[in-house]
Amino acid sequence: MKKIIFLLIVLLPFIITLNYQVHASENSSELYYDITTGAFPSIEPEGFNDFVNQYFIATHTPHHNGYDKIYSTTESQIIEGKFQYGDIRKDLEGEWVSIYLWSFAEDDAIWKKIGREKTNLDGRIFYNIPEDQKLDKGLHLVRLHVEGDATFTNMFIKVIDQNEKFVVFDIDGTLTTDDLESVKEYADEYFSEEYRAEMYEGANEVVDFYVEQGYNIIYLTARPYWLSSVSQKWLIDNDFPFGLLHTYPEGSFSDDAAGYKKDYLLSVLDREGIIDFAYGNALTDIEAYLNVGLSKEQVFIIGENAGVEGITPVNHYPDHLMILRNLQ
Repeated sequence: MKKIIFLLIVLLPFIITLNYQVHASENSSELYYDITTGAFPSIEPEGFNDFVNQYFIATHTPHHNGYDKIYSTTESQIIEGKFQYGDIRKDLEGEWVSIYLWSFAEDDAIWKKIGREKTNLDGRIFYNIPEDQKLDKGLHLVRLHVEGDATFTNMFIKVIDQNEKFVVFDIDGTLTTDDLESVKEYADEYFSEEYRAEMYEGANEVVDFYVEQGYNIIYLTARPYWLSSVSQKWLIDNDFPFGLLHTYPEGSFSDDAAGYKKDYLLSVLDREGIIDFAYGNALTDIEAYLNVGLSKEQVFIIGENAGVEGITPVNHYPDHLMILRNLQ
């Protein structure tokens, strides 16, 4: 079923003829969380190296993605981004991307350029932060700035040591009311652009509760990477608090959502992060959460699978929040 949905989404641009072009500076990624206190410096576009990039690709809507990362204080740190344009997501090849940093670990933080990297044939960059510039413990905002047209995307790096606590939230069917809401919202780009996924009543307030208790939030979804900006915009529009967003790194929906989520959560645990609670709606969520060692009391499931296998059910987020507050 997921493969069929993905094929329909990919083929939509070829089936429907659209005049959907905007100036390149209208970057949808600007909607990504920006919690800095200082304005990013104004930088004029330098023009692209390649003729096709300059006069064709750059006239279409940018769809750039940065990848939120969690690292321990001892490991190497890699910044990863992907840069595409237009409804068919044409990769930006062979162009320079400047990398800027705002570090919340510094009391006197300012935007500073830490390097640059050229996109590969897949429109990606992989920038290894030099050992002598490794980021300290804390939260860091990275801006990936396309030099050719001054479009950009943001990403966050969280550097942790032991005892950093997290709560995990799936999105589709857990924060939204339907597993297919992301597909509906993405497909609507080709029609009225008015459809917005419906949020479960009170879901954002539950996430807020955990932030108030000092937890870090991870939004963990099996949506493919190219739905990152749609996912981020939805979270912002629905007043969800800041959290690290992790999408499936491939271009299709994951065929093994349980395995993908388990592997990611194990990577957090391997870095000595602590996962105290996890929320989901699907049997694959239950499988992933239990397989990383969470107890049934630490796993909360909403929807038709609420209470399956003795997992803690969530029938109504406002009622659930009341229970959480009473347990304080």
